[in-house]
Amino acid sequence: MSFTLINRSSDLDFLDEELRNKPYIGVDTEFRRRGKHDIDLALIQVNDGQEIFLIDCVSIEPHSESCSFLTDKGVIKIFHSCREDIDALVSWTKQAPVNMFDTQLANAFLGGSFSISYKKLVEGKLGVSLDKDETRSNWVKRPLRDSQLRYAASDVEFLLDLYEIQIEELKKLKRLEWVNQEIEFLKRKSNVIETNKKPHKIIKLTKSEEREFLIALDLAVNKISESIHINKTLLLSKKEQRELLKKILYEGVELALIDLCEWRKDLLFIELSKLMKRVNLHF
Repeated sequence: MSFTLINRSSDLDFLDEELRNKPYIGVDTEFRRRGKHDIDLALIQVNDGQEIFLIDCVSIEPHSESCSFLTDKGVIKIFHSCREDIDALVSWTKQAPVNMFDTQLANAFLGGSFSISYKKLVEGKLGVSLDKDETRSNWVKRPLRDSQLRYAASDVEFLLDLYEIQIEELKKLKRLEWVNQEIEFLKRKSNVIETNKKPHKIIKLTKSEEREFLIALDLAVNKISESIHINKTLLLSKKEQRELLKKILYEGVELALIDLCEWRKDLLFIELSKLMKRVNLHF
């Protein structure tokens, strides 16, 4: 598929209007991260199904309406592993994308690997081998080499094909809403501002009770994930299990459970209820 480099604001404004008329598009980014909240966005790659556009964010000065297609609710934005892309896009546009789909998350909800790479997913689903030689390129330096531009374009070339396959599979399993909830959850997490305020426990459990809770919770996560054929890390990783317990102890049960996606809460509700009663806690 051919690609066009967009490096002038006037061309971006014209492209923006065109993309807002598309039902769904593939999106990826290339950036340099210097710190958790210090990101230099270098490229936004977009596949509209007919052509690939490479938006040069180093050459273009963003304004309030730049890339408004990203916040257009009528256009589905298809990513692969969207978490860092969200951070990168917010650093440049000052707004998080809406109506997103993530092919990596979708693969996990369909029973596949939790953190499969784009390259492996394309190979597995479409039988196409991708060249990833430019993974560690300096994307901020200009001019970009032809090999970099081709690499960047390939990162969105097959997103629409993957989406069209996965969306039907998710609908059959009635898990599309789970993907949507998980993406919104990731967006909320990316907006959390950390503080240095020292927390105080509001619920007291002995170390033995804490260990008992975590062992029982992990067993429940294993049982449920096996029954619906998804990776247990997607349902609730060991780290997330510890974080859940910490939130229960420091914030209380109700606030801790607010942070769980509805699909997780629905699947874990019965087991969590049992665990809460075991340590004399209540919803």
